Amino acid sequence: MRKHNGKQLYGFQKILTTLKMGRNKKIKKLSIRQKLAMNYVSKESKLTRIGDKIYTNTFTPYFPSLAYDRFLKGVISITSGNPLPVVTNFAVTPRCPCNCWHCSFSDRSKKDILSLDQLKKAIYDVQDLGTSVIGLTGGEPLLRDDLEDIIASIDKRSMPVIFTTGYKLTRDRVKSLKKVGLEIPVISLDHYKAEIHDRGRRKEGIFDAALNAIKLFQDEGFYVAVSFVPDKPLVSNRREIFKVIDFFKEIGINDMRLTSPILSGKLTSKPEERLSAENVNTIFEIQKKCTRTRGYPGVFAYDFFESEKYYGCGAGFNYMFIDSQGNVCPCDFTMLSFGNMLERPIREIWEETSKHFCAPGPACYANISNDVIFSKREAQWPLKKEATLEILEECPSYHEERLPEFYKKMGFPFQKSVEWRGGS
Repeated sequence: MRKHNGKQLYGFQKILTTLKMGRNKKIKKLSIRQKLAMNYVSKESKLTRIGDKIYTNTFTPYFPSLAYDRFLKGVISITSGNPLPVVTNFAVTPRCPCNCWHCSFSDRSKKDILSLDQLKKAIYDVQDLGTSVIGLTGGEPLLRDDLEDIIASIDKRSMPVIFTTGYKLTRDRVKSLKKVGLEIPVISLDHYKAEIHDRGRRKEGIFDAALNAIKLFQDEGFYVAVSFVPDKPLVSNRREIFKVIDFFKEIGINDMRLTSPILSGKLTSKPEERLSAENVNTIFEIQKKCTRTRGYPGVFAYDFFESEKYYGCGAGFNYMFIDSQGNVCPCDFTMLSFGNMLERPIREIWEETSKHFCAPGPACYANISNDVIFSKREAQWPLKKEATLEILEECPSYHEERLPEFYKKMGFPFQKSVEWRGGS
């Protein structure tokens, strides 16, 4: 059994640390009701101390940091009815050694367009908008020789995260990534059996590459996460999926992004891949067990946090995705766009996007809108502005009577936000 980096905080230690994290001047100005709302969701995450840094999950900057302060400012902004891209992901390349069964990028162009200078400018622009977490994804980011230069361009206002298969990763590369400021690596890993992981990722040896990457990052003291995408048969087999979770514990994983199949990319025409209500209950059980049990990795399960019981879906509201062609989208999985950063300023595109995604949705919008989007299927995603507006007219991104619980507790001014959209 490999010991994970850092110390998980429980009991009195967690209470004291939470109180310390809550001394931020922005939080102090909140009402008692709002503070209780913040605690309502924060209690569903683990706290892990590595050195002098406290990590919550891969969506929250470590504490203490300028990025963490900006994150809190962003959360307060969005719960006040002012959309802001708290998290922005960039697909820095479409190239990838894998051909995953669930790939959401499969229908996008495979041409690299964004240069280092264009990415640097875009990163500066999204940081100016208020982004406090920047994820670098793909494709496989490690295939860019200038990845270190991209990460180095992310200043202290945001926390850098990369998503990787671990392909051809070396110790020297890990050291160079750490030197330029990488904070959290998220490695794709879907099973404890090499043949099952390799088959799902359509790449022989990629399981070994993932385990190697995990060890190399752990050796350098990183807070290490995995991206876990279980298919429906695995989630339906309770004994087997919990063995996978035990495996993550055994190899010392700090955190896990549990992403259930999303109807996007290769799964756009496969609604049968969506999890059943019973399956989702299993995901909830995994979230609760891991959060409350020492030694298990922390979990951010999308089915859990994107449900009405917690945050709901923040696509285009508190989240933004920019693909390798420069298309600015509500999220990685929602194949809509109001423009391209090479043709219009990102700020202008974001403002138009957020006027239509002006409130959090009750569930994953990619899944909700799938049938409508598929009916307008084009050769390559994302859909352009005109088609995007048609989709939103037919399938709104929010539901007036289904505001997620966290926003209800924070006193979200729903009517004000909807009126603002109507006047756009």
